[in-house]
Amino acid sequence: MRESLKMSPDREHPAGVFVYDPLDYPVDALLERNVRVTLGASLRSPGVSRPKFPADELVRAARGHEVLLGASGALITREVMEGIGTLRMIAKLGIGYEVVDVEAATSLGIVVTNTPVHGEIGPVAEHAIALMLAAAKRLDWYHKEYLAKGGWKDPEHMSYLLSGSTVGIVGLGHIGRAVAVRLAGWDCRLLGCDPAVGDGPPGVEMVDLGILLRESDVVTLHAPGGPPGAGPLLTSERIASMKDTAILVNTARGNLVDENAIAEALQHGTLGAAALDVYAPEPPPAGAAILSAPNVVLTPHMAAWSPSIRKEMVEMAFGDILRFLDEGRATHVVNPEVLAARP
Repeated sequence: MRESLKMSPDREHPAGVFVYDPLDYPVDALLERNVRVTLGASLRSPGVSRPKFPADELVRAARGHEVLLGASGALITREVMEGIGTLRMIAKLGIGYEVVDVEAATSLGIVVTNTPVHGEIGPVAEHAIALMLAAAKRLDWYHKEYLAKGGWKDPEHMSYLLSGSTVGIVGLGHIGRAVAVRLAGWDCRLLGCDPAVGDGPPGVEMVDLGILLRESDVVTLHAPGGPPGAGPLLTSERIASMKDTAILVNTARGNLVDENAIAEALQHGTLGAAALDVYAPEPPPAGAAILSAPNVVLTPHMAAWSPSIRKEMVEMAFGDILRFLDEGRATHVVNPEVLAARP
């Protein structure tokens, strides 16, 4: 059963904020400004996977609120927005906002904000490299439980060097560039692909996606994800074009890849290994093929899961909510045309 807790100060702001995801941070900053807050999930993450908030339940619970606040724990569709009826703002935690139908929000006059925390760049870049190393060093196979059962070095599971390999970076925004900078001293050949970027960062050879996939020993994804329902960037055909010893790393968005195709390629030995921090859907459902695939390292979308980043992210969202409720404006707006259209 979902925990639903309403915190109300003595003098309520007429607006209400419905929180559909754990914040792992107190809501005092909102309550002190007389904002009514309803928690549709526990305040702290439970440490176990949670299904998406069902749309009909979200509509019923959030009616009468003007703001939705959360991360990826719900799909905010046109039907959800129209069903709530009173919605004026969606405050999305994190940089990405693919779980929100921004086009529908714009047409309905609903402001959408995100939290582009600069501090995420380094941790996500580090996590991508950690996943590369974990897959190359076969940490999916060699772990505490393996040793506890008497396991030791297995000739069928030898580790590989990242040094001297070719690493393909798909997407050269802030995080992709941070990965390139961190690998600069690793004696790697760095390939880059990003249609939105002309010249790549120093030391990165810009190529098209086909060449990058064919020639890379490691492919790491740092491109933005498409909207819900969009086809994957790495289709089964593109995955098949990769080296059968290649490592595929995804710390960007789950819908960039065909997870079933990855699992099948791993099962058949046409892909060397995969290391994923993001999924489509999230969390991956019980029985998902990727959960039982060999040669795979999986982490629970926690590349930027740190106390300092979480604090900065939630405080950024709170700041935009308060500015919007008090002044009708916000700083980190995804669809600024909504604010521009207001008198």
